[in-house]
Amino acid sequence: MLSYNDLSLCLQVLINLTLFTGLILLVRRGITSKEAILLFLLGELALELTDLVDRLLKLNTLNTYNYALSQSFGLIMLTEIYSKYCIKLPQPLRWMIYLYAAVFLVINIVNVRDHTPATFYSNIISSIIICSFAAAYFVKVLKRGSVEKSVLILNISVFLFFSVECLISTTFDFLISNHLEWVAPIWLFRGILLWCFYLALINLGCCSGKIRAW
Repeated sequence: MLSYNDLSLCLQVLINLTLFTGLILLVRRGITSKEAILLFLLGELALELTDLVDRLLKLNTLNTYNYALSQSFGLIMLTEIYSKYCIKLPQPLRWMIYLYAAVFLVINIVNVRDHTPATFYSNIISSIIICSFAAAYFVKVLKRGSVEKSVLILNISVFLFFSVECLISTTFDFLISNHLEWVAPIWLFRGILLWCFYLALINLGCCSGKIRAW
């Protein structure tokens, strides 16, 4: 029977293969109108791949930095993707989100460099912001009564993943410092939701030519 470490490694490899395959598929279909999705997938692949290399080489030095980078990068890119495909986001609100992401990226990187115990509570706010995007989309669907299937799938996956991410962020210290047998199922569940989120995003990119952008 595979151990939690083996399952986690297999899931990590699967996520990297999914991102790589998705990028190739989207590029072959044409870059026009899907630049934000391609940039997000490319950035996530870079982060996921360096995490995998760091793990295989047993360096254990990059994953904490990557977690901080992923928070800010994901918030910025999902703000762009949502403003294009899902809901209207005022420009001042978008700039406020970008500023928040930049400020807390600097704070988190400094904390990691100074060996401050990792908490990443700023990720709670980031996750709430992203979940609010999905919630706003669901409200819009209820009002209009019409829906794009690929956009709906993305919003469901976003809401599920970032809701769990928010809960994980409140107990981050516990989840990185306690016995693997206790916390591994939670991390595996998060990994599966993350994989589903990437699949939904790739699916949105494949259907983007049929979707009316805002």
